Amino acid sequence: MPAPDSVRRPVLPALGLLVWGLFGWAAPARALSPTETDPSVIMHAVEERPTGDRQVGHLQITIQDKSGRERTRSLVTRAMQFDGGTKQLLIFESPADVRGAGLLSIDYADGDATDDQWLYLPSLGRTTRIASGDKSGSFMGTDLTYADMTQKDPDAYDYTMIDANAEVDGEPCWLIEARPRTDKEKSETGYLKTHLWISKEKGMALRIKAWVIAGKRLKYTQFSDFKQIDGIWIPHKVTVRTMRDGALESQSILQFTDLKLNQPDVTEADFTEQRLERGL
Repeated sequence: MPAPDSVRRPVLPALGLLVWGLFGWAAPARALSPTETDPSVIMHAVEERPTGDRQVGHLQITIQDKSGRERTRSLVTRAMQFDGGTKQLLIFESPADVRGAGLLSIDYADGDATDDQWLYLPSLGRTTRIASGDKSGSFMGTDLTYADMTQKDPDAYDYTMIDANAEVDGEPCWLIEARPRTDKEKSETGYLKTHLWISKEKGMALRIKAWVIAGKRLKYTQFSDFKQIDGIWIPHKVTVRTMRDGALESQSILQFTDLKLNQPDVTEADFTEQRLERGL
């Protein structure tokens, strides 16, 4: 198994969707006992886990509305670490009306720094920087927001242990509540609070429930189809459901394929506005 490049903020498989859920650890950065009860210790260990670098892959997103109608989008993804954080690029392959559109995200390890995101739409022929106040908005009609695709600073949240002996499908978990400490964090994410079911075996979220401020909705995220790549647990299927008053508003199903880590052809040149605008 290749050794992790470093113990830094993790590179995510394509999206930073609620960072606590999308990447697992090969070995914990700090020793954690299944009997640990300090939620801050647990969440920092999840954030500090070593991961593989220089990731490539494909992603299919199926969007379903409340009437059951479906739309499917296919994307290619690249990500890598740098000294100050991580960089991610995703570009749409299909359908034709969004082919070549893309999102470039640069996530800074410094929790006081504002992460950068740029959206390129071929129909407009230009790149737009995503403003901080717009990051809680929907990304390309999915149940994901721009904030879901950036990494979270664990020091920006207050944690409460709800249940130190919870389970998800028979797997032992910690159930932890996270609340943003600042109005800025709350505004950017669009979430009042979040509940996370953290696997004691995999050291990552299996399920997430988020209270969406706009429209007083609930967002449920389920991670499944776990596979190990270079000794690292990665969920290859993510289901995100948005509910309001107990009824389904919409659902996005993410299916990852061909994920590879530590690819030497992933370089700094992949994460510029010029590369974003070049498309596929």
